[in-house]
Amino acid sequence: MKKIYFLDKTKYWFGLSTILICIGFYSMITNFMSTGSPFALGIDFTGGVSFTLNMDQATKEFNANGKLSEKTRSELSQIIKEKATKLGIENLELTTIDKYLFSLKFKNIKTTSITDLAKQITSEIEGATILSTDFIGPTVGNELQKQALTIIFAALVLLLIYITFRFEFWAAVAAILALVHDGLILLGMTALLQIEVNSAYVAAFLTVMGYSINDTIVIFDRIRENLKNKEATDNLIDLINQSIAQTMTRSINTVATVLLSLIAIYLFGGASIKGFALVLIIGITAGAYSSIFIASPLLYRFKMLNQ
Repeated sequence: MKKIYFLDKTKYWFGLSTILICIGFYSMITNFMSTGSPFALGIDFTGGVSFTLNMDQATKEFNANGKLSEKTRSELSQIIKEKATKLGIENLELTTIDKYLFSLKFKNIKTTSITDLAKQITSEIEGATILSTDFIGPTVGNELQKQALTIIFAALVLLLIYITFRFEFWAAVAAILALVHDGLILLGMTALLQIEVNSAYVAAFLTVMGYSINDTIVIFDRIRENLKNKEATDNLIDLINQSIAQTMTRSINTVATVLLSLIAIYLFGGASIKGFALVLIIGITAGAYSSIFIASPLLYRFKMLNQ
C-alpha cells in the first residue's frame, strides 16, 4: 500500500481550521453588534406566535382543478406577506408543512396584531381557515436554550466516558476536541449564513455530533488494532498514517453517499427542510474532515507526550 503522509501536513490542517473558526467568530460578533444575538434565533428560543393556515378551499379560488401548484403557493405566500407588512409585522417565517397547510411564525409581536392578520388573511383569501394558534413566551424560549445546552453538554460527557472505556483517556480527549472543532465550525457557518436556530437545528446539531464521533471511532479502532501488531521498529506516526489510509475508502464512500442524499433534500425538499439539510451538509463535511485531520493528529501528540 502506498504511504500517504496525513500527519506530516498537520500544521496546515490546524491552520485551515483556525481560519474557519475565526471567520465564524467574526460573523457571530458582527451579528451580535447589529441584531443583539450572534445567531438568527427562531421563535422556539426568542418567543413569539405561530398559527397554521389551511388553504385547501382557498386553492380552488386560484385553480379550477384545486391543485396547489408552485405558482399558486407563491401567490398565496405573497398575499400573506403583504398583509403582514401593512400591519407592521416583521420577521415573518412562512413555510409549507403539508400540501395545503401553511405555518406562519412571528417573533415578538402583539396578540392584537396576529389577530388582525388572521382576520385579514381569511377575508382576503376566500376559503382560508385558521386551524390552530400557538403562543411561545420568552420564558419558554429561555428554558429551551438551557435545555439545548444541557443536552449537548451531557452528550459530550457521555461520549468522553464511553471512548475512555473503549479506548483510552487521551483518545477520548482527542475525539472530544475534534467534536468541539466541528461544533465551532458549524456554529460559525450558522452565523455566517444566517441559518435559523430552532428545535430542528438542535436535532441536526446532535446528529452531526453522533456522525462525527462514529467516523473518529472507526479510525481510532483501526489504530488500536494496528498498535496490537506493532513491532519495536515501527514508527507511531507511520502507523497512524497507515491506519487512516486503510479507512479512507470507507470514509469517502460513506460521506459521499450521505452528502448526495442531503444535497438532493436541500435542493428539492422544500423551504421547511432546507435549513435542516444545510446544517447536516456542513456538519457532516466538517466531521469527516476532523476525524482524519484533527482527531488523529491530536491522538498522536497526546501519545507522544505521555510516552
